[in-house]
Amino acid sequence: MTNTPPLPADGSSTLRPSPSVVARATDVVRVFGSGDTAVRAVAGITASFRRGEMTAIVGPSGSGKSTMMHLLAGLDTPSSGTIELDGQLIARLSDDHLAALRHERMGFVFQSFNLLPGLTALENIRLPESLGARQRSRDDVWERELIARLDIGRVLHRRPHELSGGQQQRIAIARALAHRPAVVFADEPTGNLDLATGDIVLRLLSELVVDSGCGVILVTHDPRAASRADRVLALRDGRVVAELGRANATDISALMLADAHDHSDASLRTP
Repeated sequence: MTNTPPLPADGSSTLRPSPSVVARATDVVRVFGSGDTAVRAVAGITASFRRGEMTAIVGPSGSGKSTMMHLLAGLDTPSSGTIELDGQLIARLSDDHLAALRHERMGFVFQSFNLLPGLTALENIRLPESLGARQRSRDDVWERELIARLDIGRVLHRRPHELSGGQQQRIAIARALAHRPAVVFADEPTGNLDLATGDIVLRLLSELVVDSGCGVILVTHDPRAASRADRVLALRDGRVVAELGRANATDISALMLADAHDHSDASLRTP
């Protein structure tokens, strides 16, 4: 059963958020299955994510990082604990209100780009405007700035199959940021890119985060990608086991290797 908190005194789902906090998880647990086969994918995580900041969530496969991102984005429901996004308690929202919040206040960047093949690059960027119950208004000045900063002006008329992987991911970033979301969820955004192109994409994303004032939650197993973040949360077995400020790839890699070694030693000691 999902445990949800009492509503604020006025009975609404709206909290009084810190001006800098865009998302918050409090004692979040996610269990799949039941009984002897139950898997505790997220095991009591409390964390806040701020505007104008990129946070990388790192960890090996099975650490709970992708599950945590899905919970923060309202794509999954915690077994217990609370998720707050842009001042809204997600558990208290109707399906329609949650869909509207996701459409208007969130952006998504995926490893596989998720561009529609029949649309041009510009049409893909603008596609979310026509989706959802309420159409988004277009900010032409911001759209032009994004196109210029991402250096995609020359390819706007092309379809995805005519673009390189790096160009496709830049289009995806423009689509995610065009409506000035409160938070962007980036799931392994450099997973299908070569190292040089991945570095360029992450640099552009981190710069645009500062300029737009949104928060970014980056899920990755790549220390190089995580080194672009302002903060790094390391997960293991569904728990936050370490937190770093801005760190280089070597330090992040060492943290992940040490954590994996400790986990291996603990498993060997288990009778």
